[in-house]
Amino acid sequence: MLIETGFIKTGELSGSRPGKMTIPRKYRGDTMIEVLVTVLILAVGVLGVAAMQVTTLQNLNSSYSASVAAIIANDFSERMRANPTAALAGNYIHSTTPTGTIPDCVANACTLTQLAAYDVDSWWTVLTGALPAATGQVTRNAGTNTFVVTVRWDDDRSGSSGTNCPVQTAGDLDCYQFNVTI
Repeated sequence: MLIETGFIKTGELSGSRPGKMTIPRKYRGDTMIEVLVTVLILAVGVLGVAAMQVTTLQNLNSSYSASVAAIIANDFSERMRANPTAALAGNYIHSTTPTGTIPDCVANACTLTQLAAYDVDSWWTVLTGALPAATGQVTRNAGTNTFVVTVRWDDDRSGSSGTNCPVQTAGDLDCYQFNVTI
C-alpha cells in the first residue's frame, strides 16, 4: 500500500482501477455542511435575541410612559390639594385644553380662581410635552370631595382615540386614573 500526502493510490489495492486516487472520508466536505448548518442555527438564534431586545425596548418605553403619566397625575392632584377652595368650587374640573388668557401666577399675584386656571394650563403644557398624543381630564364624583384625574396617551402611536379607561379595545388610548380627595 502506497500513501502519498494523505491520499491512497487505489491502483495498489486489489479490485480497483490502476492510477485512480480515492479521497479519504475526512477530506470529502462533510464538515463544510456541518459548519453551514451550525452557522444557520446561530443566525436564527441571533435573530431571536434581536427580536427579544426589540420587545424589551417596547415594553420599557410603555413602562416609562405609564410612570410619567402617574407622576403628571400626582402633580396635578397636589396642585388641587394646595388650592382646596378653588378645587371644591369646581375650577379644576376640565376635559379640554384651556383657552383664553391665562395669568402668569409665578410672576404676578393671582386669585384662587386664576391660580386654578394657571395650574390647569401648566398641567396641559407638561402633559402634552411628555406623552404622545396626550389628553387629560378631571371629574368630580357626584356629592363627594373626590376627584378623578385621568391621563390618556397613545403609547403605540397608532392613532388611537378611544376614551375608555381602563382600556377596553385596541382603539382606546392608554390611560392612568388617580383619585384625589380634597
